Amino acid sequence: MGYGFSFNGRHCSEFGLAVKNRNRQLLPAVNDRYLEIPDRHGSYHFPGELQDRIIELECAFMGVSRENLREKARQIAAWLYTKERTILSFDDDPDRYYLAKLDGAIDPEQLSVLATFSLVFRCEPLAYGAEIQENFISDAATITNPGTFEALPIFNATFTAIASEWKVTLGTKYVRVVHAFQIGDTLEVNCATGAVLINGVRAIDKLDWQNSEFFALPPGESTMTITPAAVCTATVKFNPRWL
Repeated sequence: MGYGFSFNGRHCSEFGLAVKNRNRQLLPAVNDRYLEIPDRHGSYHFPGELQDRIIELECAFMGVSRENLREKARQIAAWLYTKERTILSFDDDPDRYYLAKLDGAIDPEQLSVLATFSLVFRCEPLAYGAEIQENFISDAATITNPGTFEALPIFNATFTAIASEWKVTLGTKYVRVVHAFQIGDTLEVNCATGAVLINGVRAIDKLDWQNSEFFALPPGESTMTITPAAVCTATVKFNPRWL
């Protein structure tokens, strides 16, 4: 088999599947809207976000008998069924993965002991990479986002001194948490979900919501700083993303 794919924690080769053909979108469609106005040339453009990515595969497998073929088909069906999106990756792109769920029915075409069928996966629009984590050194961290799309960071801090607030800044954007932090307290700020946890307990009410912004890391190099200085040890982690 020239190439294959992994889904739901297992590789297609475990089921004797051969991938005959595939259609993997280079770029998902965008939910743009256009409004045409009478007596005006052209249209108004209202930009939107990326739509789901659709990945189509053509697969085939063989059995030693018709009965064996049906048994293999049931095993494949059990593998491909998931309630939620799960990881889909390809042998020719091993460092990236999609969050995908099978879309539609599987209708195999059977000829003696050979069966062929199509798979359509509906995925989140972006591909993901392995998690990257960096430590803040002297309250600053310079990180490189290797992806082609912005990444959403998660910050974790452990306080080594008493502080009345915590603030992480990237350029003109920042997230500020106001709280009477004590030595040993922990703080998590998740820019992907908007969660703020103090000692593992939700504390969104401690967020300076009028001025804070859950920012993203652009592709390339970024430098972030924490204030007040010398009150905590901190890390930032993120999953790079690609179009």
